[in-house]
Amino acid sequence: MEVELSTIQSTTPWVLIGIAVVAVVLAIVIKKIVGKIIVLVLAAVLIFVGYQQRQHVIDFANGVKDDACGQSVTFLGVDVALPADWCTTD
Repeated sequence: MEVELSTIQSTTPWVLIGIAVVAVVLAIVIKKIVGKIIVLVLAAVLIFVGYQQRQHVIDFANGVKDDACGQSVTFLGVDVALPADWCTTD
């Protein structure tokens, strides 16, 4: 196969422009996909941390029920008030 010089001179700029356009489109698509993946990973981490903290609070509360006077627990750094009727004063 043989290509003439004039064909290369007239076709190459358009091929290069086409490659550049495809590269830009792929970069945008990949950026959006990577962005979505990052958001999903961050959401999964937040869900995991929130659920873990929730379970910690529930486990603590169940462990101190009926003897909760003066004890406290935190949920993501925020103090959680235990029900007043859990404090038994003998």
